[in-house]
Amino acid sequence: MKNKLISYLPSVLLLAVLMGLFGLYSVWLGIDVNFDLLNYHLYNPYAWLNGKIGQDVFAAGVHSCLNPLPDLYLYGLYVLFFNSPQWIGFFMGLPYGLLVWLIYQLSRDVFRHTLYPKTYAFLAALVGGTAAGLVSQIGTSTNEIPLTCVNVAALWLLLRAFRNPASGWKVYAAAFVTGCAVGCKLTVAPFCLALTAALVCNLKAFAKPWKIFAGYAVCGVLGFLLTDGYFLWKNFVLYGNPIFPFYNQIFQSPYFDAMYLTETRFFPQGWLQWVFYPFYWAFAPGTYVSEIPLQDGRMALLLLGLVAWGVCAYKNRLGGVNRREAAALVLYGGVGYVLWLTQFSILRYAATLEALCGLIAVGVCASLGRKRWGVYAALLLLALCSRGYHAPEWHHEMFWDQAIFFDQKPQVEDDSLVFFMPLGTSYLAPLLNPKATYMGGVKANPQEYPPQYRDVAAQLNNISPQFYRFHLEGLQRQKIAAHQGPIYIVTLDWPMKLNPPTLARFGLRGSLENCQRFVTNFTIYSRDLAICRVEKIPA
Repeated sequence: MKNKLISYLPSVLLLAVLMGLFGLYSVWLGIDVNFDLLNYHLYNPYAWLNGKIGQDVFAAGVHSCLNPLPDLYLYGLYVLFFNSPQWIGFFMGLPYGLLVWLIYQLSRDVFRHTLYPKTYAFLAALVGGTAAGLVSQIGTSTNEIPLTCVNVAALWLLLRAFRNPASGWKVYAAAFVTGCAVGCKLTVAPFCLALTAALVCNLKAFAKPWKIFAGYAVCGVLGFLLTDGYFLWKNFVLYGNPIFPFYNQIFQSPYFDAMYLTETRFFPQGWLQWVFYPFYWAFAPGTYVSEIPLQDGRMALLLLGLVAWGVCAYKNRLGGVNRREAAALVLYGGVGYVLWLTQFSILRYAATLEALCGLIAVGVCASLGRKRWGVYAALLLLALCSRGYHAPEWHHEMFWDQAIFFDQKPQVEDDSLVFFMPLGTSYLAPLLNPKATYMGGVKANPQEYPPQYRDVAAQLNNISPQFYRFHLEGLQRQKIAAHQGPIYIVTLDWPMKLNPPTLARFGLRGSLENCQRFVTNFTIYSRDLAICRVEKIPA
């Protein structure tokens, strides 16, 4: 037993070193200040922990309906280290170190019978771990890296289960953790289905295949309900759609049009892009699959690798890699890629594919035979896919004495109703007054503003048009009409911040004399902010 524990020591030390290094790298980057953090990554866990789901009204817009569990880690760090924010940066960098370690361990398992298992595993981790979409999210609150850790761990469990088909616990564990991940964020669903496809095509490896599959299905559903069951029920009670606003053509919530909702800005345009999409951002920077321009050839490498390794698996020329495992990896990557492309086409959501691209590509190189040619080929691929490499920056700011500070903090009474007019300001809710009530998510209607400001207002509409097909304002007007205490709006400090037509939509009016300007270190999308006390228009 003692010798077995000692054998794990190098692996544990490697994990500690990787997590420590990327924790320090995250500190060097600065504190994460991306738009979604300002909008809901801090607000949602705060709202859940303080019983404000259903009390507040879309304070972070429709993102208020998303599962807050993935953001508990971030919110906990803000609570514990609010006055030592460098520690927030450090701990936010740890999941990336864990991911690189998982890629290495999975790859080492896959290449265990090749001549250079550690070398191939190192190259696989190097190629996959440096993918532009992954690197850009180190230390950020997007949650794709932690969820990718779960996906890679589940795949690793499944591959190991193929070696010991007499025991099904690894299959059940893989299903459970994947179900938990999907419950946390529905964008993980393509990789849950990819894992299922890999299992179904290898069920014959087990003595009782249908028992294994039934257990897999039950454990997956249990994991999903554990992390999302309560929030599905809550959304159904509040809005008539458990996954509001998605798939509303089925659930028919009155708060959104009866239509299928998805982000369409990043879908391929034309059949050539549908077939060769990764090659478009491999050779020229653009905004094809990311809100921020990037250039990286790794997803193109993945696409080529899936085809080439699939051929190698068919011919059983894999250089020592187990045929069943190689085929499962190809199927997992292929199904995951197709589902990601057709459902999202947003690179952030393809983090699992990016993590595996090095494993797939190096697997092709290993099939060249038991010579160093495989190592040389892998190094050449690394050099080629790094040509013109550019990872996007999601926005970081320097650390101050506090995680979030005000130049002059507004005072808000306990019985106040605070209306976040623009998105990206609900992070202020726990800082202004946790006892107040909050709402937000207003559509910027450029026609309501003076001509000289309409272009600025239109910039807020830079998302797919269907995202504005909500019917939330009626609920918000009811909340305002029933409220008896003070009412405030928080808005961007444009000269038209108290634009009368916009306020009138909600039965409100105000004056500039009742406004107070302020800034925080997170005020990055405007010159500063303003909080204004407003009043109801007399009936």
